Amino acid sequence: MTGATRAASVCPAMEDQRSPHDDPAGSRRRETFSGMESGMDTGMRVLSYLIAGVMVYGLLGWVGDHFLGTGFLLPIGIVAGAAFGVYVVIRRFGQVSEPAAKNVSARAGTRRTTEGDR
Repeated sequence: MTGATRAASVCPAMEDQRSPHDDPAGSRRRETFSGMESGMDTGMRVLSYLIAGVMVYGLLGWVGDHFLGTGFLLPIGIVAGAAFGVYVVIRRFGQVSEPAAKNVSARAGTRRTTEGDR
């Protein structure tokens, strides 16, 4: 295959390029997996908050131990970082969306009568 033939076969393909956002099949595929990506994203954020809390407060405890000559600030920093990480995760991700909260309260209000209740 010569250079001119190769260039001639590639030129129409390059001129007719579409962005991935123009592809309707691709958009359906993104909609299908968007819930999974969102869950994975949320899980990674939760994990990063927990790890960052332990690392930051552990580092602060280590620095305090190093400069003060003590030996108890590192474990306190690690425990405090883990607790603060859990607090941040609950504060940020522990909220129930309003439609889900209504469904839970509606189900809690309806009680089934069983034979033992009669």
